[in-house]
Amino acid sequence: MFKKNKNLILFVLLIAAIGITYWFEERGNENALKLENKRTEVLDTSTKGELIGVKGLKIDFIKKGEAYYARENNILLAKARLDEFFKILGGLKVKTFLQDSDVNKVGRAFYIPDDGLTMTFQFEKGEVSFTLGKKLDFDQTFYMEITQDGKKHIVIVNDESPDPGAYKTDKEYQRSDLKYKRLAMVFMLTNVYFYDTRVFKDLYPDEKTINFEEITISTFRNKKYSVNFKTSKTDPPAPKGIAYFEENWLSFHRTLTHLQGRTVIAPYEQNALSEILSQFEVKDRFGRNFTLTLYKKFGEQNGYFLTSSLDKLLYVLKPEDARFFFVNVQDFWKKSIVPDLKEYALGITFYNHNTDQVKVIDKELFKAESQKSGVVTRPLEFKKLIDFLKTEGDHVSEMTEKPSEILKKNIMRLQFDNRAMSVILEDNDVVLVDLDLKIKIHHYVGATLPFSIKRSDYFEGTK
Repeated sequence: MFKKNKNLILFVLLIAAIGITYWFEERGNENALKLENKRTEVLDTSTKGELIGVKGLKIDFIKKGEAYYARENNILLAKARLDEFFKILGGLKVKTFLQDSDVNKVGRAFYIPDDGLTMTFQFEKGEVSFTLGKKLDFDQTFYMEITQDGKKHIVIVNDESPDPGAYKTDKEYQRSDLKYKRLAMVFMLTNVYFYDTRVFKDLYPDEKTINFEEITISTFRNKKYSVNFKTSKTDPPAPKGIAYFEENWLSFHRTLTHLQGRTVIAPYEQNALSEILSQFEVKDRFGRNFTLTLYKKFGEQNGYFLTSSLDKLLYVLKPEDARFFFVNVQDFWKKSIVPDLKEYALGITFYNHNTDQVKVIDKELFKAESQKSGVVTRPLEFKKLIDFLKTEGDHVSEMTEKPSEILKKNIMRLQFDNRAMSVILEDNDVVLVDLDLKIKIHHYVGATLPFSIKRSDYFEGTK
């Protein structure tokens, strides 16, 4: 019994010893691999301390606190673009160190034909410079000169980052110059590429924390109005019977929180700006106030130029971003009248005064069922009408005419959801008129109606 136990104990100790040996060997191999990777990394910062600045052909930025700024104008640089920049450089690994004697045989210019493609990294404990040389013909590697502690070394470098290309053959892949060209572009980047052009970066470092309460908007084409995100109402308010368009509220808030310039200019002369197009007076949930002003001209340039009271930068906006500064108060109103229900009763009176009642079932399979026995509907025509009613009108106006004048123009009358609407034509508009609420919803349609006004098109066997 003791012998069996002794054998079992020895077996367990043997397994443990093998496990410990394996663990130490594996750990040793891992550490050796890490050291080798560190040794071959082009940008090895392990002995230099913190990176405090980068200088290149067209870039020059320094670190302040946890962020980087352009040295010449102190503009904050975008973290995402810097991360991309360092990630590309981080994929460079030294494959071979060339002997000075070999370099001297053909001359340095053979390997490094252009001294302009140089980038210098400034650390707390010295500098390291890299000069991009030419690519080798038979594979993806290339020459690079590394200058450190007063010593220069020409090396062969391999870019181990993901390849940006697609190739038909292995040979095509092996000789590809796409990585090399991408790296050459990195060496030619300017400070402008790295500018952080987010409009609210200083007030809200994290875009998710942006929470506007109220924005007062005045444009060159519309009267001043305000949008209150806390109450989800506008001032002036939507007329009675007109709901607020929640999707537009969310879209506007989301777009504004992510607003950024195509580029920024600093410093700039305030008096060079002219022709104000729009102005936003913003108040956030913390009670902080600031102003955004959009101009048409900057000196002799035409475009969209935005200033913010939050900083001293001039933001140059893309046209598609500038258009949000021209929103109308009615853009926040839901200018359609169709019920949100999937089933509802619809009363329809035609210009010859014939009246019908149908049940609309607006589901995956659209139906319009007549409430009169023996009457057969044409659902496709009803669907055209309902689809039109679902569309957003172009604008809402007050009814200034007498009800009798509206009734004379009637081409159709609709009733649903406890609401009666007259349908009239004005120029190229179809206008839905609510006589009770005295409002008109205008839909521009041009010369052709998108739905029929003939009863015979809605019901079979009728004239």
